[in-house]
Amino acid sequence: MMGEKIYVDGVQIYYEHHGKPLETKMPVLIMIHGYLSSCFSFRSLVPRLKKDYPIFALDLPGFGKSEKSLTFTYSLRNYGQLIVHLMDALGIHEAVVIGHSMGGQIALQAARLDPKRIRKVIGLAAAGYMGPVKRSIVRLSYLPYFHYLLRLYFYKKDVIQEFVNVTYNKNIINKEMMEGYLEPLKDPAFYRSFVRFIRHREGDLPSELVRTISQPVLLLWGKEDRIVPVSVGERFAKDLPHAELKIFPDTGHLLPEERPDEVAEAVRAFLSESK
Repeated sequence: MMGEKIYVDGVQIYYEHHGKPLETKMPVLIMIHGYLSSCFSFRSLVPRLKKDYPIFALDLPGFGKSEKSLTFTYSLRNYGQLIVHLMDALGIHEAVVIGHSMGGQIALQAARLDPKRIRKVIGLAAAGYMGPVKRSIVRLSYLPYFHYLLRLYFYKKDVIQEFVNVTYNKNIINKEMMEGYLEPLKDPAFYRSFVRFIRHREGDLPSELVRTISQPVLLLWGKEDRIVPVSVGERFAKDLPHAELKIFPDTGHLLPEERPDEVAEAVRAFLSESK
C-alpha cells in the first residue's frame, strides 16, 4: 500500500487510505498506533475491515514515516487535536477512532476535544492513568547529545525479549513482524524528535476528565497484557459513562496482531449498534 503525506498543524503526516471511499454511508475509521510504533501495527486488522469501511491509518508526528519535527509539540493533547485537524484536512466530517495503547489515550483525548464529530472510540489496550515522564529523565534530555544516548540505548535492547514481553502467543513473532516494527527506529532523526516527546508528554487524562467523555467506548484487552494490564481497562470501564470492556484470554498487548479476527468481529458489532 502506497501512502500519502499531508501537512497538518505545520507537520507532515504520513497516512494510508484503505477500503471504501469517503462517500460511502459506512462509518469512517481512523486508526492510531501506539508508542514506538506506526500504522504497520494494523497490518492484520485493516484487511479484515476494509471491505466494509473507509479506513485511514496514520503515523503520528515523530513516528513511522511522518515528519520528525523539531518544532511540533509532542503532547498527548496536541496529538488529539491533530487527529481532529487531520479530519478537517481530509474532509472527514465524522469518524470512529481506533487507538492501540498510547493511540487509545490519544483517541480519548480527541473524543473529548470534539465530541460531536468523533462518534465512537475503540481502545485496544488503551494506555491510561500514567503520569508525565519522570522529571529526572526530562532533565537528562537537556544534556548535549542526549539523542545519541537514546539511540545507543535502543540499539542495545534485546529485540527478541521485547517482542516476547508484548505478546502471549510467541508463534506470531517472525522476521517480517520484527523488521516492520524496528525499521522506523533506524532513522537517526527519530531520536531527535523523541527527545522532544520525552519533554512534552504530559500525564494521561485524569479520572475527572475521563468521566466527561460521553461517546460510546469499546475497550478490548488481552488478559495477559504485561504492558498495559487489564486493571487499566477495568478502571476505564468504571470511569467512562458509556463503556464496554471485552477481555480476550491467552492474549498479550499486541491485540491487532494476536487477535485480528476477534477484534474485527468486535469492531463490527460495536459499529452496528445504533447508540
